[in-house]
Amino acid sequence: MTSAAEPLVSIIVPVYNVASYIDACLASIKQQTYKNIEIIVVEDCSTDDSKQALTPHLTDKRIKVIQHNENSGLSAARNTGIKSAIGEYMMFVDSDDIVDIRLVAACVDCALTTNAEVVTYGFVPFKEGIAETELPYPAASLAFDATKIDDSYFSLPHFAWLKFIRSSVVRSASLHFPVGLYYEDWPFHWHLGLSAKVRYQLPIDFYLYRQRGTSITGSTDKKLLDLFVIHSEVITLVESYQVDKVKKILANKIRQSHWSILTRIDNEYLAAALAQAKKADKTLRLKGYQNNLTLRNIVISNIVHMPSQVALSMLQVLRQALDKKARMKG
Repeated sequence: MTSAAEPLVSIIVPVYNVASYIDACLASIKQQTYKNIEIIVVEDCSTDDSKQALTPHLTDKRIKVIQHNENSGLSAARNTGIKSAIGEYMMFVDSDDIVDIRLVAACVDCALTTNAEVVTYGFVPFKEGIAETELPYPAASLAFDATKIDDSYFSLPHFAWLKFIRSSVVRSASLHFPVGLYYEDWPFHWHLGLSAKVRYQLPIDFYLYRQRGTSITGSTDKKLLDLFVIHSEVITLVESYQVDKVKKILANKIRQSHWSILTRIDNEYLAAALAQAKKADKTLRLKGYQNNLTLRNIVISNIVHMPSQVALSMLQVLRQALDKKARMKG
């Protein structure tokens, strides 16, 4: 690849209380085979030794550290990174994760040869504490064809860190992450997909996702209630773009979320979650959103339609049955 065909890539890394992980994360980014990168580290007022852990990496002139004045959360940190990015392309890496050193090169090559505005790729989880030699990197020999994806993009995982994006798309659509809410990747994923016209997928698990006990994705507490607000934001986005053909995909994802929330959320928040699910169900029906008739969708939809006290009783029965099944498997 000639220097003329080596666009700058901005890699945004939010940092908050990741002193134990930031070395491995930044090492995997600094060692990318594609060298024309800027690494934007947004330090969000960590209370551990994260800032000190960054110091040895600052000899790499491609690293730029932005210090927040107060802890503002993941969305705000990513938004700060977006504002600071000057690359022709941008991407996100969470500071407790690791990326294959060939990731950026593969994305740049795909974007330049296909004119893709968004390039997606796969991920593989690994458990915290695993030895470095056991990390699930892709095979040494990469032989693959990038695949153009249409509306199937919306069925992909929402994670922001699975996307290599042409920066002009982010700017023109004013893409950002909602501040003050969890599960912020949902609206970003949908807004990006609605804004980008050319999307390609690389069939390689380039991203290594660290499974931590404190992960939001495994939460069962009040944070799950934010999903109802997030779903509403995404519905508003889809309505504003008037893309009826993706409504079914969104309806399925929302129904799947309802199942996850109502079967997992801590008991003290179950009544509040049911009330929100009833409200969301009404919105979906009024706006003509239809979902697939899977067993889970049917079960959760029928329960949500019941009177609240009956629905709560049925949910308790369902939760107990699922818990028993999980214990038998364990």
